[in-house]
Amino acid sequence: MNRYEHLPLNQYQGEVQRQTQGGGGGFKIPEGRTKSGYVKETEQKVERIVSSFNSVKAKYLGIINPSLIFEIEINQGVDFKTLEQTMSSMGIHILSSAENKKGYWVVFGDDMDLERFKTKLKSYGSPEGPKYDFFNAFGVLRDIPKEEKIGAMLKNNPLNDTAEFIDIELWRMTDNQKNQSFINELKIAYPNPTEFRITDQIITKSFVLLRVKLTKTVFDEIIELKEIARVDRPSIPVFNPFDLKNLDLKEIEKVPPDESASGILIIDSGIIANHPLLDNCIGAEENYQNGETATHDTVGHGTAVAGCAAYGGLERCLSDNQFIASNWIFSAKVMYAETNTLNGQVRAIYDPEKLVEHQLKDAVEDFLTNLDYQIRVVNISLGNSNEIWHKNYTRQLPLASIIDELAYMYPNVVFIISTGNQDPLYLDGHETIEMLKTNYPKYLIQNDNCKIVNPATSALALTVGSIAQPINTQIERFGEEQIKIPIADENQPSPFTRTGPGINGMIKPELVEYGGNLILYNNSGRISEDVGGKLLLLSSKASTDLLRFDSGTSFSAPKISHIAGQIANRYPQRSANYIKNMLLSGANYPFIPDDNFYGSKEGKALSDHLNVSGFGVPSLERAINSFDNRVVLFDESTLQLNKVKVYQIQIPEDDFNSTGNKRIISTLTFTPETRLTRGDSYLGNRMKLYLFHSINPQVLVESFGVVESNEDEILPENVKRCKIEMFPGISKCDKGCHQKYWVNFKKKNIVSPISLVLINNKWMNDENTQINYCLSVVFEHETNINLYNKIRANIQTRARVR
Repeated sequence: MNRYEHLPLNQYQGEVQRQTQGGGGGFKIPEGRTKSGYVKETEQKVERIVSSFNSVKAKYLGIINPSLIFEIEINQGVDFKTLEQTMSSMGIHILSSAENKKGYWVVFGDDMDLERFKTKLKSYGSPEGPKYDFFNAFGVLRDIPKEEKIGAMLKNNPLNDTAEFIDIELWRMTDNQKNQSFINELKIAYPNPTEFRITDQIITKSFVLLRVKLTKTVFDEIIELKEIARVDRPSIPVFNPFDLKNLDLKEIEKVPPDESASGILIIDSGIIANHPLLDNCIGAEENYQNGETATHDTVGHGTAVAGCAAYGGLERCLSDNQFIASNWIFSAKVMYAETNTLNGQVRAIYDPEKLVEHQLKDAVEDFLTNLDYQIRVVNISLGNSNEIWHKNYTRQLPLASIIDELAYMYPNVVFIISTGNQDPLYLDGHETIEMLKTNYPKYLIQNDNCKIVNPATSALALTVGSIAQPINTQIERFGEEQIKIPIADENQPSPFTRTGPGINGMIKPELVEYGGNLILYNNSGRISEDVGGKLLLLSSKASTDLLRFDSGTSFSAPKISHIAGQIANRYPQRSANYIKNMLLSGANYPFIPDDNFYGSKEGKALSDHLNVSGFGVPSLERAINSFDNRVVLFDESTLQLNKVKVYQIQIPEDDFNSTGNKRIISTLTFTPETRLTRGDSYLGNRMKLYLFHSINPQVLVESFGVVESNEDEILPENVKRCKIEMFPGISKCDKGCHQKYWVNFKKKNIVSPISLVLINNKWMNDENTQINYCLSVVFEHETNINLYNKIRANIQTRARVR
């Protein structure tokens, strides 16, 4: 089939300023509330909050100048800016909002006795004076409970009398100096380094994080301080490296990357740079921890990840007897090996004195500011299995947040993260192979322990899960035969993959790749695993075993980094938005579930599949090529806040509507700012995408140029009739900055022109901010018709007319 360059997606109308009309709805009084009763109860809670604060203040008098930080429950949907202004008038400032607006918001009072708040509260409960109906949106006021500050690892393994390392996150104050002053005051309050010592700290636009070594006595005191948002033990990587296979290199051809090839940065446990199958594609390596002075990989994880990034699937390389490296590999070592002296087992650990967030930030900035490296992809195959989204935390954590800040800072670099793994044999109710097989894959959706882990909730990074490769089993030895049961069939979700959604309901993971399976059998009363369910990987023990077997999303993620690196090689001038867009638009489902698969409600199986497999498996061929019967049109541009753009495409109706299955795909990727503290809207702006047929684009310009105050699009009937309903739907997709929609049809005819409407909503304050984005639309037909040349001719004709 002929291969072509993608076509330009032409704008019908440039930026159109949206005009707001209509009014707001106000604040509704909660059912069953009497204002006088609420005032009396809330006054008592305010007194308790102020009293608690004064006790802390008296304890540290003259040493620490504490802040009055507490929580206000919001019981209804509110406009953030309006509520922010209202609270500010009472000397109260928002530090963190709840994820879906409703819930507890963390606030800071500069009025230490909350007198302005109490004065307005009394007026709210009185028939005379101002009504102050914003109190209708307020529920309970309270101190933040200590137990809610403590993370899962620290709860399960509390501190003892010996000084130990923990991570302390502080509430990020609007005044950066206030956080730094508090840190300095802590050091003065606890000058004995054997009891309290800050070994590392990082302050970003969204969070403040400390690595501290302290005793239980000190911990029990400082946990009372209102400035402390969260405490937990430092995360521990969980890997399962083991070496199994040797290899004769005599018959294998090794090909290095082109000199001009872009770089892929692996942030992991280092690499074996002189590995015979890696030595010709290593760009540079650096060490960012002090546990080991060497840069090489003593864990075995980073080398395996690097092999997947350089080559993709090693099975294909061995089959072809060719190891052709696509990109230059760079290594930032943030983990090192620790050996158990009793059993000799090796595990990966982080530098106890350094924050992982700080190491990652330093590594990314060091490598990406070196322009000679031409790094276009950063692969992060690590995560904290104790920080499970919506089980152990509901507010974005610093590691995911710093990745988003870095992705915004480097808009030409794609960040790719693994979802993390959950061994299903450790879940309750999976004591036997039969029980696990029966519950698969329902537990992926239903069990909270299977949700994605920090930092897979990063919004600007692509998160990658795992599916099962073709089933294969190891040859039995000594004529023994076992009944071996694969938990997943080929192309189905890997039994250990983690699932979404992410923060604010974002689709996570966005992509999947082959990462392994579980093939189990009963072995003398215990469950054993056949190596056939694992992937072939590079071994760190290159002197004895060049290859090994393992499985996990840690290795599916760099396979997608491998594809992203090749797209960057082909289009070095294109942005990260373009690379991500082409990965998503070219992704497909090799397996489509029916309603019985996840135990879904009727018609909901594909929605569940989104939370497990995202938009599917990407394809390099579809990412970089258009074909006769598959035409990709795209536009890389910017759109100002609160504005609209309209695109128009003339399609050859007779050809596209000919007999056969066809599909329209539309994909949007953009680069918003993020705020860890904005739980209600983590992204600084949101974009919406609509698709229409057979309507004058000027009508769309006029219809979308006016918006109701609640930002819902109220479409006239003549516009609504022409809207193309696409899966998964705007309400599902517009939560994130990686959006993909599609519609399949066989008999229905589509009438030209096809129009796309792009809308940029916001919470950011600067109206002049331009948001970078890439928008694409794909027209596919199952038969080999000549769509490409006819659509290209229509584009050229319109260009001449204009």
